[in-house]
Amino acid sequence: MTPQWHDGPLAALDWNGEAPVVWRAAADDAAARRDLAQALVARLARRRVEEVRLARTAAGAPRVAGPPGWYIGLSHRGAHCLIGAATRPIAVDRELVDDAPPLWDMLTDREGRTVRRLDPLVQPRAWLRRWTIKEAHAKLVGEPRRIAPETIETEVIDPVHATARYEGVSRCWTRDDAEAIETVALWQAAA
Repeated sequence: MTPQWHDGPLAALDWNGEAPVVWRAAADDAAARRDLAQALVARLARRRVEEVRLARTAAGAPRVAGPPGWYIGLSHRGAHCLIGAATRPIAVDRELVDDAPPLWDMLTDREGRTVRRLDPLVQPRAWLRRWTIKEAHAKLVGEPRRIAPETIETEVIDPVHATARYEGVSRCWTRDDAEAIETVALWQAAA
């Protein structure tokens, strides 16, 4: 199911009741990000904010401790955070766009060849998109620090859609604006 992207106030979210939601919001610190994540889950689960409890996994990832059946993903860079919420595992990544050259050793050989074939002016952004896909997928696996980025194989399908493969396959959706590249990952349904 395609995620629903939302920017702006949570009160303006028009949710269909099914799709995972990915919300970009301004947040200054960890407490603000926690409060926003609780508010998003409360809104989607039709609960009061006080009924939503967040915790951390042994690897340090945020998770919903209550109400049951909800999952969150969280990433922050710059003045904004990206929060994903769904009734199935979800992960997100947000990276600020800069002019840093690609770190070729973070890509598989195939990915490196693909990015190197692009115009040198677009290579950094193409690399960063793959990086967000790898990060979101690694978070979905559950212990991103134990996974070497070059072991995650990404497949860019079009400017929005991609897949990642390592201990399972995720479907990924990316959006790219002047400030950041953001990706959400969900496990691919079995065929």
